[in-house]
Parts: sequence; C-alpha cells; structure tokens
Amino acid sequence: MLQLRFAVDGQDRVFPLAGDWVRLGRGSDNDVVLPDVSVSRYHAELRREPVGWSVYDLKSTNGVELNRAAVERAVLQAGDRLTIGIFELDVEAAQEAPPPSPPEPLQAPLPTGASVLPADSGAGSGDSLEPLSNATIVRPLSEFVAAYGLESGQTMGVVREDDSRKDTGDLAYTDRMFGFLTRLARILIVAESVDEVLLKVLDIAFEALPVDRGFILLSGEDGELVCELARVKDRVELRPSAEVPVSRTMLRAVMRERVALVTFDARSDERLSGGASILIHQIRAAMCTPLWAGDRIIGVVQVDSPFQVGAFGERDLDFLTTLANYVAVAVERIRWARQAERERQVRARLERYHSPAVIEEVLREEGAETQRLKSTVATVLFADLVGFTSFAESSRPEEVAELIDGFLGLSVEAIFRAGGTLDKFIGDCVMAFFGAPMAQPDHALRATQAAVDIQRGLAAWNAERAAQGLRAFQARVALNSGPVVVGDIGSARRVDYTVLGNTVNVAARLEAYVARPGDVVVGPETHRLMAGALPTEPLGELQLKGLQQKITAFRVTGV
Repeated sequence: MLQLRFAVDGQDRVFPLAGDWVRLGRGSDNDVVLPDVSVSRYHAELRREPVGWSVYDLKSTNGVELNRAAVERAVLQAGDRLTIGIFELDVEAAQEAPPPSPPEPLQAPLPTGASVLPADSGAGSGDSLEPLSNATIVRPLSEFVAAYGLESGQTMGVVREDDSRKDTGDLAYTDRMFGFLTRLARILIVAESVDEVLLKVLDIAFEALPVDRGFILLSGEDGELVCELARVKDRVELRPSAEVPVSRTMLRAVMRERVALVTFDARSDERLSGGASILIHQIRAAMCTPLWAGDRIIGVVQVDSPFQVGAFGERDLDFLTTLANYVAVAVERIRWARQAERERQVRARLERYHSPAVIEEVLREEGAETQRLKSTVATVLFADLVGFTSFAESSRPEEVAELIDGFLGLSVEAIFRAGGTLDKFIGDCVMAFFGAPMAQPDHALRATQAAVDIQRGLAAWNAERAAQGLRAFQARVALNSGPVVVGDIGSARRVDYTVLGNTVNVAARLEAYVARPGDVVVGPETHRLMAGALPTEPLGELQLKGLQQKITAFRVTGV
C-alpha cells in the first residue's frame, strides 16, 4: 500500500492511495488539491494498474516530474518523488491499513476563526460541505479558453475517460448554470442597448450566485475604467456618481495580468489584504473577471459579499468568467452595430456633397463630426447655364428637365473628379467649393481645373445634342478664393452643408456680371494661388455690384 506525503501552506499532508484512481490539481474538485497557480486545474492522475500505481500527466501546463525527470506516464514505487508545480510529493509505503473508502478531498487550511461553509452557499452546488482555501485562486484567461475548447478547432482541454466518475453535485451545478447561460444568451441576442445587457447580466449573477454587490466597469476612451452599473442587493444604479466599493488592487491585477480571480476572504488574503479599498469597502468573499471578447478586454465585472467568507469556489469563477465573455461579446456587437449605423447615416449625408474618394477620407480622418462649423480657406465655384430661363419659358417641362439634368450631371462629375464639394443647385446654377471638409493645399488649382472641365464637358455634350438636332447651350463659370465658414447651416428641421462669407459673394458676382458665355473667370487670390499653372489674361480692376472695393479679375485662356 502506497501513500503520498506533501505539504500545503507549511502543513504536512498524507494521502493514502486507495480505490482505482486519484486526481491531483488546483481545482477544488480534485482528490488532492494543490492550491497554486503553478498547478493546472486538472494536473495529473494516479491510476491503479496490474503493475501497481502509475502517474499520468493530464496535459498540464508545467508538466509532471518523477525523481527530477519529466514524464507523461510512469510507474510509482516507494521512495519516488513527484514534482507538480511548486509541490513535492513523496511516495511512501503506508504504515497502516488503508481506510475502507477514499478520504475527503484535501484543501489548504481555513483562516483562523473561519467556519466551513457549503461549497455553493446558495449557488446550487449541492449540500456537501467542502473545506475552502483562504488563498486567491487565479484563473488565466488563456487557461480558461484551453480548458473549455474555445479556440478555433480545439476540443475540450480536460476530458475524463469515464464521466460516471463525476460527482452528482458537479453535474447538478453544471446543469443549473447551463440553464442560466442559455436563458442569458436568448436575452442578449435581442438586447438593443449596452445598459440592457449590463442589467440582464447582473440579474443572472445575483440569481445564480450568493452575491450581495455587483459592479460592471467599462474602459473609457482614455483607457480608464468607468463604473457603468452598480447593484447592491435590489438597489440598481446606472453610472453612479459616487465612488463604488470596488477593489482597485483586484481590478489592476485582472486587467494587467488578463486573469480572473476569486478570493475566500480578501481581508485575510496576503495577495490582496494590502489594498486600502479592501478594508474601506469591507470586501470579503469576492470574484473579479475581465470582460473579454477574443483578445480584447473592454472592462471588468466584480461581485462580492461583505457579510460572509468562502461564498465562492473555482467553478463559480468559471461561471462568472463565462458571463463576462457573454457581456463583452454582446456589448461589442451593439457598439459595432451603432457605429455602422452612424457611419451609414454620415455616408448617406456626405454623398449629397462629396465624391466617394472624399467621403472615405472624411470618414477615416474626422468621422461623424465633420459637419460642425469651422473657419478655413477655400475656393468657391459658380457655374450657370446661359439662356436657360428663356428656353424654359418656351419648352415642354420634359425638355426642361432633360436639359437641366444633363448640365448639372456633367458639372457635378467634373467637380467630384477634382475632389470638390457640391454645395447646392440654384435652379440652373451649380455652386461648389474646394478645400473643405478636407484641407487641400491646391484647392484653387483643383477648382479651376473643374471649371475648365465643365466648359469642355458642355462642348462635348453640345456636339451630341447637335447630332440629334437639339439646341446648344453655353455656361458662365467663375471662381474666387479666400476665408469662409463651412459646416451645417440651417434650422432644426433642415440643414445644408455650405460655405458663407464675402469670398462666396465675390465668386457669385464674378459669374453674374463679369464672366461671358464660355468663360472661366477667377478672382485675384485664386489667380495667385494657381501660380501660373493655367494660362490667364487680366480683365483689369472691376467694381462689382454691391461691393465697395474694386477687385482684379482674370480669364482662363485656351478653354
């Protein structure tokens, strides 16, 4: 008869090997519990075989050593030494007859003065009593993912050969928690707001676990955690203004180390007791886990009880970790859906004014806030169809619509090709500007090139009309550069993305009173900014109607 001799928290333990198998690991449902993060949840198993007892490594993280040599399977003999994580287990010949049945699972000792509580304490774990450790159980997310087969193409990390070995209490707990998760999944699929998700998840946590307080914190744009939901008993508060009783020590550990943790009693836990918030907020039994979706951690959930110790076990931590994953996935889904909807609305709005290339640049650089009023320097363009009024007076509406549609269409195409912004249609006149919403150092040249393209496009269109026996038309185009205010302007019921300022007034008067049919006329600042890129001729100093100061205008030649 063999037995294991080892130490936990400085206290010697002896475990006689009886029955057909013995499982060792960090999890509280093992036969030999070795409470340290160096030990996997299910680390190794001893099996009685015809040759005697053998040790099997259950694909643990740190492996199993027998007499300082790594093994996956080996036969044990008296005098051998097993190394599992930080623990040394000596294999000895038993000095007395083994008990008729396997002993209760071993755990680390309770803290002084603490009583043994039911493992579930109301969480549905069964009626059996289970000694609990006062140490913190730390559960890396990577281990959780591996254990439950959450990686693509991966199976469950721990698979028992004989499910009949499972304790009926474990199965009852699993079935109960599975029911909660199934119900929560149905709720989250139809949830339409982040607040609704957070409320439902805390409802489930309070129903499934012996929780007195619960808090969900999400990372803000600056990376700082902000409490979005606090619940104490039945009192619920969204985005509380007062400080919430969470452990900053636990939050920092969870976020920084990407782990979930459960503590038997935070006040007597050496890992956590140094945190001032632990004492201030009277945090005793507590669990804290990140809100995780894939590689992203978007926040933290903490639940605790200030009135009792030993309320939570490791399987409760796994349940809360699963809830946290549900929360994160649902929150991310809603956020992405809202962002997509906002972008769709912005895109639809921008399509009225900008070319597709400009829209992509706007969304990439400035997002949905590009419509706010701002001052900038831009070039404003006016293009007006000559003779349209008299034509409309004597023509059928269908002919008028075809004419205006053709002219406006070719004008907008020329403006968009040059990266301009369509401001508005004023009857048979097109107004556009260049240099906003995205800055364009060459906005004057872009606008002038668009003006030339409008005239050339109109000439080509007239040739097509002449072949059909239709009348030809000409256009006047003028431009002016200078300071403007650009953005959404209007009322609460209707707004337009437009430009305002004297620069606009000068461009309109150059088109109305200076440009002749077929001309492209530019103001003095436009001419200066073009720096001779296109040939021009001066038109002299002009006194424009409604303006006090004279300006010098230029005509683009070779159009």
